[in-house]
Amino acid sequence: MLRRVLFAAALVLVAGCNGSSNSVPPGVTATPSPTPSPTPTPTPAPQHLYVGNDNAAGQILQYTLPVTASSTANFGFASANNVSIGVDASGNLIAGDNAGHLTYFAAPLSASSVPTATFTNGSAVNDGQIAVTTAGDIFVPTVGAATNGFTHPFSNASTPSSTITNAGITSAIGAAFDASANLYVSNAGATSNLFVFAPPYTGAPIATPGLATTSYRKIALSSTQLFATSVAGATGRVDVYALPLTAASAPAFAITTGLNLPEALAFDAAGNLYVGNLGNATITVYAPPFSASSAPAVTLTVSTGAFAIFGIAIGK
Repeated sequence: MLRRVLFAAALVLVAGCNGSSNSVPPGVTATPSPTPSPTPTPTPAPQHLYVGNDNAAGQILQYTLPVTASSTANFGFASANNVSIGVDASGNLIAGDNAGHLTYFAAPLSASSVPTATFTNGSAVNDGQIAVTTAGDIFVPTVGAATNGFTHPFSNASTPSSTITNAGITSAIGAAFDASANLYVSNAGATSNLFVFAPPYTGAPIATPGLATTSYRKIALSSTQLFATSVAGATGRVDVYALPLTAASAPAFAITTGLNLPEALAFDAAGNLYVGNLGNATITVYAPPFSASSAPAVTLTVSTGAFAIFGIAIGK
């Protein structure tokens, strides 16, 4: 009798190990294993394009990306004589005008946005491109010899926390950071060239050779290339350099198709290049890979009236 009991217990144990329903003792209700809930894939927040107008009654317009030729602005908010725009990682926007004033607009932005801080770009009488660090600090060229740095949070009492100069810079306009926090500055003096300052931006920069009749304005960087707008010639161009820059760097090629006095540049998260054209108030969008034969995938006419594009930015 004892052998029969032990043999039956062994059969139950083996059945349990094999996953048989016989592993549940009689009279006991099995508890089903819960079905795991799938982890939802987060929907990325849409990016926005911001376009400024250098007119006394100017606005900064917001568009949702991707834009098409028929896109219309979500809204606009007042920003007189706008020539430069920067957007930080939280969606706060900093605007610069043609008299050296900087204004800070806190997120979320809307048609009723007004500055929460207004301060000046040191002694500058103009503002170049606004480069924003990952921490939210900004560097703003003066369209003179200096580029001023400002530490957030910003207030009406903000003053430069640092000033970057170099004997070779006479008209700093463009500014941008790469992934290593190197600061790039474009110089639009008698000859145009590019400067690279490594953190903490106090040492001697790398400077590319000067190019005559180039008139560099704003710049933008991908992981492998630098793009610089030029208003030289009848319709201008975008010069493209291979990275890293050296003291011997020269443009690898230029994009010319679809441009009309390009002043401003920005990249979206997909790597598309946006160009703000002063000559006809358009935004032209170019898809990678880029070459001398690149042509716009999209041409958005921002306005057919008085609208002067000097500053664009892409962010939240």
